[in-house]
Amino acid sequence: MITRILPEEEWPSLAGTMLEQAPTLLNPASDIVLVLEDDHKILACTAFLPRWHMEGTWIAPEYRKMASVGRPLLRGMRKMAKTLGARELLMVTINPEVSAICLRLGKSSTWLQGDHFSIEL
Repeated sequence: MITRILPEEEWPSLAGTMLEQAPTLLNPASDIVLVLEDDHKILACTAFLPRWHMEGTWIAPEYRKMASVGRPLLRGMRKMAKTLGARELLMVTINPEVSAICLRLGKSSTWLQGDHFSIEL
């Protein structure tokens, strides 16, 4: 068994894994795919993705259903992302109202399945 970085031209071999969409969704200029192989068969894989991740997004309870607060916050987030050169932002929400705002963004917002963990190195 060997662990190695999978070059972009081999990303189609990720079909059938959680990273099968890597050829269309990942950025080969910044993203790294790591695989564990045995005789050229992928046994496991993971991707390292440098992304801007927002934390602590919050709106005061009495303003949570007011577009006059949510919209300017969203505009500010988009402006900051553009300033940073970010193509996307990742955000964990624990407040149902903030989650609802994200869901109402339509195609520009995608709900990501799963749990988030902080792994100490």
